[in-house]
Amino acid sequence: MTRNHQPTGHVTVCAYCGKRTYTSRALAKRARRLIPDNRGMRPYRCPHNPSAIHLGHLPVNVREGRITAPEIYGKEASRA
Repeated sequence: MTRNHQPTGHVTVCAYCGKRTYTSRALAKRARRLIPDNRGMRPYRCPHNPSAIHLGHLPVNVREGRITAPEIYGKEASRA
């Protein structure tokens, strides 16, 4: 038996960025777990549409511990 539904809910494409858009951080995190090499990915709010959540990679300096995500993105990064 195969699944014919999206396990991460309804995913749309952002009209501003062209990136996949999730309706909540929880759905974005669930989608992240389904991606094979998801290391360094985090949900973040779209800078153009505050109701949209995208998934993206953390910058190399954050992944390697040289700087923290909140230092780059502000307090919003600590919620991811």
